Amino acid sequence: MLNETTTITSDLVHSVDEFRRADAQYARRLAAVRAPNDTDRVAMRFIADAPADAPVTPGDLAGHLSVSTAAITSVIRRLQERGQIVIAPHPADARSKVLRPSLRDINSPADDLTRRIEEIADEFTPEQTDVVSRFLRRLTEEIADLP
Repeated sequence: MLNETTTITSDLVHSVDEFRRADAQYARRLAAVRAPNDTDRVAMRFIADAPADAPVTPGDLAGHLSVSTAAITSVIRRLQERGQIVIAPHPADARSKVLRPSLRDINSPADDLTRRIEEIADEFTPEQTDVVSRFLRRLTEEIADLP
C-alpha cells in the first residue's frame, strides 16, 4: 500500500509541476500580446460578481488583490483602456468612484481560458470536484504562506 501511495503522490507532484510550467508559459504568451494577465482576470471577476447595490470601489479592489493603491491605478487603467470597465461616481460618496463591468464586457463570452476551465470542470462529478477543489485550496494556502 505504501508503494502505491508513493506513486500516486509522485504522479500528483509531477502533474502540479507540469501545470506550473504550462501556466508560466501561458502568462508569458499573454504578456507578449498584451492580453489580460491573471491580476486583470481576477479583478474583472471581482468587479463583475459584485452586487448591483454594492459596486466595487478602487479601495475594495486593492484589498481583494492585496496590492497598493498605486498598483491598483495601473490595473484600473488597463481594464478601462480595454473597455472592460466603466468608472462612475460613487452613488453615496461624491469623493469616491465605483467600478462596473462595461456592457460590452457583460455581453462578451468569458475569456478563452475561463471557458476552457468551465468545460473541463463539467467533466467531473460533484464529489470529484470537491476533492480537486480541496487540493487546489490547500495548494493555494501553502503558496500564500511561502516567504
